[in-house]
Amino acid sequence: MMIKALSIASICLSIFQIAAQKDTLKIQKLDQVDVIDNRGFKRIGLYDETADAGGFSIRGFNQLDIFSNDMSDEVWFSKNTSCINVKLKEDTDNKFLNVKWNKDQDGCDWVGLGFGWDFWTAKDMGGLTDTIALELEVRSTGKNLKNLPLAFGFEDYTGKQSWLGFSKNFVQNKEITQAWTKVTIPFSLFPFEENDFEMSSMKQLIIQFFAEGEFEINAIKIVPFSGKLKLETTALNAKQKIQIDGDLSEWKQPFSTFGENQKFAVMQKNDSLFMAFQIADSTPRVNKQTGSNLWNGDAIEIAFATNQSSSEKRKFLLMSDNHLGINCGVNPYVWNWKNEEILKVVAYQIKETSNGYSVEMAIPFKDLYKTSLVSGMNLGFEIAVDLSGSNELRSEQQRWNSSDKEGFHTNPSVWGKMIIE
Repeated sequence: MMIKALSIASICLSIFQIAAQKDTLKIQKLDQVDVIDNRGFKRIGLYDETADAGGFSIRGFNQLDIFSNDMSDEVWFSKNTSCINVKLKEDTDNKFLNVKWNKDQDGCDWVGLGFGWDFWTAKDMGGLTDTIALELEVRSTGKNLKNLPLAFGFEDYTGKQSWLGFSKNFVQNKEITQAWTKVTIPFSLFPFEENDFEMSSMKQLIIQFFAEGEFEINAIKIVPFSGKLKLETTALNAKQKIQIDGDLSEWKQPFSTFGENQKFAVMQKNDSLFMAFQIADSTPRVNKQTGSNLWNGDAIEIAFATNQSSSEKRKFLLMSDNHLGINCGVNPYVWNWKNEEILKVVAYQIKETSNGYSVEMAIPFKDLYKTSLVSGMNLGFEIAVDLSGSNELRSEQQRWNSSDKEGFHTNPSVWGKMIIE
């Protein structure tokens, strides 16, 4: 009788909590979400997992299964079935969710799907943020998908939410196919701290849908995670004298590659930062802009921090952050956006090549920023290449770390890292 009484109590609690979360959903409407770019992350081994009476746990946390082949009362979705249709389907192997939605129609202001896993209990996930990831196993119902128009959100039992947009870089092999494909999202990318989120009182996972689409979900769970969330480059300590002449033959180290075969490398010596670029461009050095408008043609933009203690998650610029640009046209110059001026103390040289042009430059770091380049420093850093089109204006921008996230010039959270050797 005791077991039956507890079960009834649990059911009542679940019903109450579901009703509560549905009321919350009535007022939720996101106009935009942030997509943060990340690469290089990977699953870790079992060293961070321990077995207990209830199975595996991560540092004692064992409420790891968010969805696993069961359409229980822990799963909810928007009521209007013309906006979203969620079905539990079955094949020879297992059961899975088929999700089809269309937000682009009247009456579909907010379209979502939620999981209040572990009987809607308050999950204590404090201290786990940097060691876990959200992992989904999904597949396409048609053509291969490189992106999904959706965002992930977590909600705590105080009503606070933390949201993160979908990025193709979360996807295994960068593409969702008709075979089950893993999507891995590190928890540390969610802005929990900014939203004053109660990690000790986790309530549910919410998926918000935009535009229209269809895919299937086989499983959602919490997994161990260890890896680099940002790309890194090392400013090697130059042993040789660096001649700023546009000839990159003295640069012996491997170059970092991004975009459509854009390459760069960094060295440092005597508190100066040296940079080399190999730019692939079929119509090189077309830029007739002046002043701060140099971005609207062939140009290279560089953003970096000079204070390694500043938070890498900040979405605003500090006085210690910098944004420089090189107009790579026939009348080149280096521009400093922070002070709105040409930087004449930066040495540079541009040279045309068989497939574009090369750039070599030297930034007197200590003279400009009153900061020495000390071995082991870890500074926020980002590179963007602006390419002109047929109308002699910028047709595209190719970025290093923030490849699918625009706005790097005002948002340091999407920068990569530069490590001083």
